[in-house]
Amino acid sequence: MDYMTVVKNISTSNELKRIASAYVIDFKNLTKEETLLALEKTAPQYYFRENVIKNLELCTYHSNNNIRVLVPIILKMILLNKDDFKAEYRKLNEEVIHFEQSIVNRANEYSIQKTHPKKDAFELFSFVLETAWEQGGSVSTEEKNLIVKIQKKLGISEDEAMILESKLGRFPKAKNLLHTNEEIYEVKRELQRMGLLFQIRDDDGNDYDIIPDELAKTYREIYGLEIKKQGYLRLIENKRLKSKEYLEGIIDRSGLIAQKGMLLKDLRSFIIDNIRPSNLIGGYSIRDGLSSSDLIEWNKELGLMTSKNKDGLISQIIDYYDAFKEKIEQKADERQMWYDVFTLLAGRKSDELRKMNLIVKDIEIERLFEKATNYLFGIKLHNEPLDLIGAEHPDGVLSFNDKLIMWDNKSKETDVDLKDHIAQFDRYIRSSVKPVASFLVIGPSFTESSVDEAIKYQLLNDTVITLITADQLKEIAEKWFVKKGDEPFPLGYFKQPGRFNQKLINY
Repeated sequence: MDYMTVVKNISTSNELKRIASAYVIDFKNLTKEETLLALEKTAPQYYFRENVIKNLELCTYHSNNNIRVLVPIILKMILLNKDDFKAEYRKLNEEVIHFEQSIVNRANEYSIQKTHPKKDAFELFSFVLETAWEQGGSVSTEEKNLIVKIQKKLGISEDEAMILESKLGRFPKAKNLLHTNEEIYEVKRELQRMGLLFQIRDDDGNDYDIIPDELAKTYREIYGLEIKKQGYLRLIENKRLKSKEYLEGIIDRSGLIAQKGMLLKDLRSFIIDNIRPSNLIGGYSIRDGLSSSDLIEWNKELGLMTSKNKDGLISQIIDYYDAFKEKIEQKADERQMWYDVFTLLAGRKSDELRKMNLIVKDIEIERLFEKATNYLFGIKLHNEPLDLIGAEHPDGVLSFNDKLIMWDNKSKETDVDLKDHIAQFDRYIRSSVKPVASFLVIGPSFTESSVDEAIKYQLLNDTVITLITADQLKEIAEKWFVKKGDEPFPLGYFKQPGRFNQKLINY
């Protein structure tokens, strides 16, 4: 949507004046019609490259850390990858929070291996971050400037920097706390005052955050973005880019350092996050990249002109994939079947499960119980479990600010006796790289002595063990999903020693 169309669809006079405050002189005394006319006259200033660069730098080195963190997430990571560079007003907040949670999750999953080629750079950068944060519990403008320079010098990507900061318990805020809706709204209002983000309303009264096309073009030039992420995902799947050797060669010639032995899907993710599609296709020199014949053939397959030079052929391919719309797929999730029989799995009702053709052998029950629980937390409660590696770990782990919440499934035909499993759970808790705020035991029912055992463990080890039945957990999940939609369930409710009390939950 072009600039003037966006301006004419700004929903309220307050928002119109907020946008006007960036470049319109004496905007407070203007009528709505006069403000619109003034915004039309000053239009080029809103997407003039030097103005945009100046304002983005103000955000990068702003004294308000919320602005530093949220601006690149809102603009670069999310809106510039959206169709028409717009997102429903409240949905954008949800996506911001989801993005932040994904970084925290990756930090919790991430471990610097001794063989990692960036180990020294990561450790040095982590030391710089830790030192900066130690001074008064915040990072000054000067320190932020130095951090950005060191990050670039060490060749550390934005994602890697956020992950390393999260590992220190400092991203997105102290103790890995996520930003609230009100904090996000305030940053969006500040972006409007700087002329960097607009808000419009459609005929049905729905509000959207939007970047006008002219401003989006300037952003993309500044950020070096040639294609939306959904288009890049399709482009990189082309048969001409399926060779691991080719992808590894492009990464080597880029000067970036990637972990050796990555799978094809990991190589693609690394490239999408770090390398422009023009370099992926065309390489870094005249004789690098795909051959002219490959480029001509590719353009022909897409129904594009072939009478162009190499740069023109590459540009056409990128433009073609950049036009791809977001694909929203509703894939069938087999875990839904196991979730539907959650309490039967917890109680090991093997006869009933066989009659429903859901199992063949009893041994399958434990694995399906685990899958159903992952579905419950990820889909119903909107807290995505971490990916776990190895064999010696609990059935699931969730990020909880700068700590973890673990859980283990116990499917039994009788009451679960915590004493039978406490040694196993203790190993998991003690081997954790982060403090464990709570350990959930999920079963069909529990012995009375299990409550005493849970309290005793907390007194001796300062870790909460929460006993929750499968029917309780499913009831919570269903009720939350209906009443709260996509809002993540507050995991602090699971910090209850002994038996879980669902009456404490505020829906």
